[in-house]
Amino acid sequence: MENILKPKRPNKNSGWQLVGETKDQFGYDKYFYTHPNGFVVISALEVADGIVRNEAIPQYHVSISKHPAIRCSSKDAKFILKQFGMSDALEDNHSPSRIIRSFWLPVDENKIGIDCHCVENEPAVILDKGDYIWRPAGK
Repeated sequence: MENILKPKRPNKNSGWQLVGETKDQFGYDKYFYTHPNGFVVISALEVADGIVRNEAIPQYHVSISKHPAIRCSSKDAKFILKQFGMSDALEDNHSPSRIIRSFWLPVDENKIGIDCHCVENEPAVILDKGDYIWRPAGK
């Protein structure tokens, strides 16, 4: 069965090259992009628990990193999110690698802008003078 909803794609002529695609274990598409400026993006549609605990909802998920294995700045991330039509996405990082920046945008427009419940319940690790925040996975 083919999903009607697809991950976000970048604007045309924005320099992004689709370098691969796959499906996750639930059959949702994931697209892999690279940019001449060294950025790498994974764009996916995922059903994720987060905004309201125990309420799994479909969300667009864009993960951004930069080659060679460094984290992009908030300024770069904001620019990239705009290219993917995700300017309203919220950043929510749970990766101890600290290289990937993860952004989430609910498909349901009524839930856009609502922080994940983890923001209040999990300690924040603040790096680079506040430019990057991540939270260890809750128990």
